[in-house]
Amino acid sequence: MNESATGDLGSRERRRRETYAALTTHARTLTADRGLNGFTIEELCEEVGVSRRTFFNYFATKEDAVLGAKSADPIEPFAAGFLASGPAAAVDGSGSVPPVALKDALLELFIEAFATLDIPRADVHDFMRAMHAEPALMRRMADSARHRQRALAELICQREGLEADDPYGELVALLVSHLGMASFQQFIGHDGFCSADPGPEASESDDEARTRLAAILTSNFSHASRLFGA
Repeated sequence: MNESATGDLGSRERRRRETYAALTTHARTLTADRGLNGFTIEELCEEVGVSRRTFFNYFATKEDAVLGAKSADPIEPFAAGFLASGPAAAVDGSGSVPPVALKDALLELFIEAFATLDIPRADVHDFMRAMHAEPALMRRMADSARHRQRALAELICQREGLEADDPYGELVALLVSHLGMASFQQFIGHDGFCSADPGPEASESDDEARTRLAAILTSNFSHASRLFGA
């Protein structure tokens, strides 16, 4: 690929990210101020300066725009590598020998998955105002988290060579899901839920932010290891 083509791809990706960010930011502000029923998709598009068709290239509903919802599970693209590092794959000769410890593989999985997220550092305040304005959004977010936690539990059981409904997978998935959420809250700053000031972290580059988030995840996972004497 020549430099011009690479530059065009970079420009398109930047525009995509800018449009995505503008739609989520304005959807959150409008929801916080008026509620979900207080504005139309057309009004949101006018605020952002895009067409209705462009909106539906990113989101299916206003709710999705507020949540910044992605249809794909962020862990799914890394599932194959996670499975290949486990004891089940080592037994059949398709994975790592020796296998990677589960706690280390989970940490790497979360770091990889979190690195793909569009992290709403600057508009956390409006995001949380929107959640409080529309409790249904909070319930939907919780339902999505439970679905992904269940998928992670099944993935853990598959990696460890266990039955899909083994309670061990559920317990580990519950623990690391809470670790991930706690790490994310620590990343954005707990005061960010109540403060209109996004803090100095809002000026971080994406690479700096992801490096800091990876460090927080690593630290919190190490504390969990100490809990079990590992």
